Amino acid sequence: MTSSNDRILMVLDSLRTGGTETHVLSMGKALRKKGAQLFYAGGNGPFYQEFVDAGFLVEPIESAREPLSARRQHLIECYRACMKKHRITIVHVHQTPSGFLAATAANELGIPVVFTLHGTYYPKDEAIKVAQRSSAVISVSKPVQLFWQKRGVKTTLISNGIDMEEFQSGSTSRADVPSLPPDATVVTYVSRLAWQKATVCNMVLRATKTLRGEIPNLHIVVVGSGAQAIHVHELAKVLNKAAGQPYIHIVGEQTDVRPFYAISDLVIGTGRVALEAMACGKPVLAIGNHGYVGLVEPSSYELAWDCYFGDHSSVQKPSPPLIDSALRQACSDRSQLKEIGGQGRAWVQNQFPITQKCDSLLTIYAQIKNGGGATSMKKILYVGWLGFNNLGDELMWHAFYDLSCKYLDPTQYKVIPSLPGVDLKDLSEYDTVVLGGGSLLIPGYVDVAYRAVEQKKNLWVWGSGFDSQDRVELDSSGRMTSKLINGQDKMSHMLQKITEHATFFGVRGPLTRQYLQQAGVGDKAAISGDPGMLLLPASLPIVVDKNKRPTIGINWGTSYNRIYGKNETAVEDALAHAAKKLIQAGYDIHLLTMWGPDREAIKRLYNKINDPAHTILDLELHDHTQMLQLMKGFQATINFKLHANVLSAAAGVPFVCLAYRIKGIDFAYSLDLPELIVPTDEPRLGERILSCTWEAIARKEQITAKLAASQKKMIENLELPFIQGLL
Repeated sequence: MTSSNDRILMVLDSLRTGGTETHVLSMGKALRKKGAQLFYAGGNGPFYQEFVDAGFLVEPIESAREPLSARRQHLIECYRACMKKHRITIVHVHQTPSGFLAATAANELGIPVVFTLHGTYYPKDEAIKVAQRSSAVISVSKPVQLFWQKRGVKTTLISNGIDMEEFQSGSTSRADVPSLPPDATVVTYVSRLAWQKATVCNMVLRATKTLRGEIPNLHIVVVGSGAQAIHVHELAKVLNKAAGQPYIHIVGEQTDVRPFYAISDLVIGTGRVALEAMACGKPVLAIGNHGYVGLVEPSSYELAWDCYFGDHSSVQKPSPPLIDSALRQACSDRSQLKEIGGQGRAWVQNQFPITQKCDSLLTIYAQIKNGGGATSMKKILYVGWLGFNNLGDELMWHAFYDLSCKYLDPTQYKVIPSLPGVDLKDLSEYDTVVLGGGSLLIPGYVDVAYRAVEQKKNLWVWGSGFDSQDRVELDSSGRMTSKLINGQDKMSHMLQKITEHATFFGVRGPLTRQYLQQAGVGDKAAISGDPGMLLLPASLPIVVDKNKRPTIGINWGTSYNRIYGKNETAVEDALAHAAKKLIQAGYDIHLLTMWGPDREAIKRLYNKINDPAHTILDLELHDHTQMLQLMKGFQATINFKLHANVLSAAAGVPFVCLAYRIKGIDFAYSLDLPELIVPTDEPRLGERILSCTWEAIARKEQITAKLAASQKKMIENLELPFIQGLL
């Protein structure tokens, strides 16, 4: 017997009473019997107590109060914290957007993800993104499997499972439906009252206008709720009033549907509802989101399963006359209905037992744990300064991960970020080591890359840069006239070996390349550009309020005085001077945060500007998507942190780079825009910032065009090793 000691986190958008939620609840009970520890994270709902009673430790993570775009990073952090708190070993997601958020958090922690596709209704792009972040993807039916296969998503088929002890013929309790006569012929419609299913429900109700004269004492029970429930209620009221008695009974959302199966002579439903009703010995008329299948009996079992009872495929579109005819024929012989119900229970018991489906799922879990069951799966270690909530370093990791999802088969490659806790001294389990974006061509990180060389690992240098607080001298062509690697023989040796060994060696900018040439690496290192330039702003329109003043974004923070001039107070005062002048000229100021420890510096700058009416103090750590969209609305930006400049460039907005170390100069030269550099030890710094800002605004169209051309080239450079299959 298959067993498990996994700590499994199930993730759903909410705990509503739909088929997906019931599937997770049922499978959870079976997994618990096998020894797994169960956890749930996601939205709350009516099924909360049922999940608790089934043994889930429930961690509600709400997401509906604010737009997802405004809370994305916060929610990812909530899922990440939940996974760390409960030492989760498998994350199993079932819906979007919760699945995308949880899968992103799990990927960052190196926890394998399983994604079950319950239908064809998912937004295509969202489902594909979740699948790309998953170690295994499951379909619940043949049509679902075929649908997603055509869209490039390979899945394993594991259907819904039914606990035959929980769903039995008869019931310990029968549903209490007021005004339902004991001798009624009861047809029960069970479904969420949304999408096509609500339309089908209305067709069923309309069909009863003629059926009531032919089927003795016909009563309809509707179980379910949803966005279109109000329309079903209104139609039921009209029909009951016309009949002179309440023969349509709408009982709403139910956490336990078994009593309603028990009172039924016939159940109309699809998907899991059909299987549950048949397990209870009830005949099923299968009609679903996709369309009509018909009465499910032995001759149509294969057809019904292939269509998933009308939810994912169908025979034809439903209509009131078609439903009228099917109900009339089915209810003409109640003894035959009972026989069909008994046959259906035997079929479900043979084909859909929960224990069998649970064992199949545990097999999937076993295969993906510890890097996947397939011995051919390659592990890629992405090395960066990660796990410290610095937007710049995190966004470059996300850029690398997104390209991995785009170009790599998730069943063949597993990408692992170097979060705190990852041992960078032991590279034995990895096939490839990627020295990623950021200023990593410095002691410590170079040691990791050199270790990869010694252990004969595949190695990439992917957009890394050099940085130093040493003042750099450049001639008019941008060539360094100062030598930065004097007396560093060990570093030169390591860099030479890394360059010889790497299958891809792309660096941030020309100063980094010249530094490497000083170290004796030759011309193998190419300028790829900063990986932050891979990020493209969403194609959302910028709404221009003609009554609102134009805005300049300013990013400020701290590097603990490890800057040119070693005087952050002087830079802060210069920024305050420039901001006041810009406000006087008719601009508003938006102060931006890139890193948590920067907040105190930004608050001081806000107080020095001392003009709340025209200054926004934004202390939120926006994710890169939000920051790009925000910057798109600015006339220009003035930035201290490197990746504030990078994001501004990626958004196509001219920037003034407060170059406090070499990396800012390196980036600006990579775009051929040295005129946008203002070193932090510049004399008359406030006036220099201001004059450079005026130039950026005046030449905005020309600068934006140059940024777009550079970005296009950098994207091509950074995607090249993926396209060439160098992993």
